[in-house]
Amino acid sequence: MLGWRDAIIGKIQYQQTKLILVHDLDYLLTDEFILRELGNRGFDIIRFEDSVTFRYLYEQQYRLGSSSPQLVIYTNEDIVFPYEFQKQALEIEMDLQYIFPKFSAQIIRQINRDDFDALYTVHKQYTGSSSDQETLEYIIKHLYKIPYDVMDSEVDLYKSLLSIHYNNIDLPKVVQDLLVHEWEQISAFQKIPLEEIISSQTHFYHFMEQKWAEFVEEFIQVQQTQINDPTEVYQSHPLLNGDVRRLMNDLFMEGFLAKVEASSVEFIPTWMRFGIEENVNEEDKEIKLTHLREKIVESLQNATLYKDWLEIIGLIGEFKLTAILNDNHKMDTDNLMKAVNEKFMKWMTTQFHTLTSLPPYPKPKLVHHIPHVIDKERKNNEKVALLVLDGMNFSQWKMVQKYLREYQFLFDEQQVFAWIPTLTSVSRQAIFSGNIPLTFSQTIHTTTSEEKLWKSFWENQGVLKQYVAYQKSLGKEKYDRQNIKALARRSTKVYGAVIDVIDQFTHHAVLGEKSITSDLKLWLKTNYLVNLLNDLMANGYTVYLTSDHGNTNAIGIGRISEGVLVDQKGERVRVYSDTTLYEDAASKFSGVKWPSVGLPENYNALLAEYGQAFVPKNHSIVTHGGISIEEVIVPFVKVQKNKGSGLGE
Repeated sequence: MLGWRDAIIGKIQYQQTKLILVHDLDYLLTDEFILRELGNRGFDIIRFEDSVTFRYLYEQQYRLGSSSPQLVIYTNEDIVFPYEFQKQALEIEMDLQYIFPKFSAQIIRQINRDDFDALYTVHKQYTGSSSDQETLEYIIKHLYKIPYDVMDSEVDLYKSLLSIHYNNIDLPKVVQDLLVHEWEQISAFQKIPLEEIISSQTHFYHFMEQKWAEFVEEFIQVQQTQINDPTEVYQSHPLLNGDVRRLMNDLFMEGFLAKVEASSVEFIPTWMRFGIEENVNEEDKEIKLTHLREKIVESLQNATLYKDWLEIIGLIGEFKLTAILNDNHKMDTDNLMKAVNEKFMKWMTTQFHTLTSLPPYPKPKLVHHIPHVIDKERKNNEKVALLVLDGMNFSQWKMVQKYLREYQFLFDEQQVFAWIPTLTSVSRQAIFSGNIPLTFSQTIHTTTSEEKLWKSFWENQGVLKQYVAYQKSLGKEKYDRQNIKALARRSTKVYGAVIDVIDQFTHHAVLGEKSITSDLKLWLKTNYLVNLLNDLMANGYTVYLTSDHGNTNAIGIGRISEGVLVDQKGERVRVYSDTTLYEDAASKFSGVKWPSVGLPENYNALLAEYGQAFVPKNHSIVTHGGISIEEVIVPFVKVQKNKGSGLGE
């Protein structure tokens, strides 16, 4: 059932013209279901971002002819399409008031598009006016299920916010403002930083970690001295509520909440152990791994959209790191990852192309969206730095994250898709260019043009190139702030840097992922990254971290000898410029023919199957280049520092 999407699809599907130009200021076409359905009905969809990129893409792939598909070009900006396209096209507009006529359009425009399915259902039952206030109050109670006007205790508040943040629900600013206005009048909430914990998942989790640490210390004190009234601790504390405890236990096990170190663990009961940092016994490890495994399997059954895979990769990162650090059940881990990747790779080959038609806002979907998001978030004259940890997958990010937490760093974390094939020359170049690989076809086999592309992107955003710095090959040397271009030149406003130690660890991993984990642990202890982050922030930079691609385990299926017939000989991918040679190789060797989404027309990629590599038979390696979930989905993180306020700044 397409629900609200029927009206959008209906405006397009019966048009007979070859070219349809859509003005979509309400971001209604930016929906994976709609793009998929229109694709199934014979339409190709392109998002118009800028005239130069669009013309390049159009000339390369969409010269209209008798065999060309119907083409939909849409924009989310108030622009005029190029005249030569207007002459041959039908122009239409999309308007959300057509879908939600009973509600205030001003309020609905602020609702996350992911919530439109539920919004469409509650809209049918609405009998109020279309005023802003009535619409807003109704939506808070019936869409977000927040009975804000009857909540008067910390238990109510924690239960509501735990559910919202755990389920990654983005409350619109207008909803946040109303909740703060209503709740700041309640006496039980007077000492709670409502604005911060409502608006930010990061700040809320940090707040709950502090509350948990206070509770644990108080609990131990009562047990040791019995000075305080134990009834107050055991019965009235909000963290003892069953629903609050259950959600917090899940957050501890899934790595979203950091555990606390207790002054004494002998008095800690079993139900509190998941929130205590100690030498956990084998039973506790097994409970955590079982919980994560079951959550991954449950999520996998319902995975149909790209956002589903973003949730799964976070769970996988925590699961794999826990298993690697504790030498647990390698066979179980391998079987689970095989099941995940069988479904993920099918999704990638049929649905990855829809991501290229989605905008970078409000959240990036692909790595080339990252600089666009940084630019949009960048305030006037704000200094920004992007650190690319080359080759870092999600389990390695979890390890980095846990270490940095000890130094009071906080993280606003998102996930993005790398470009395929997951090679440095493709995906990292996409990051620094802010564009799809099709546009840098001349340099797609090398990374030598990254600095030029990075400066060109920012020049297009109005930042002169003398204020933009780029640096690579960082991390292997002893940290010296004088070697960091962002710190050595005061005039720098935008800094892009590559830290490639993880990629180096990957290519020299004698014992597979365990070697990488061990090497990464030693490198983190040098505090190179801690010092770099501290110095950048001390010099006024807003810092972002990401990766260009991840890595995965693979076993050799035999080295392929083709000499000059193949253009690029990766361990998980082989690239051919000649289509005939490509088709011949695909017929002879085990592999996946990639549909060349967003790639130059002479760039044909043959990918190894999951768990396989084009290296000597039975040779075990950790590598990248393919479309496993570990290689494809990477973190994109805004780094903050807790400066003692308890909430970061």
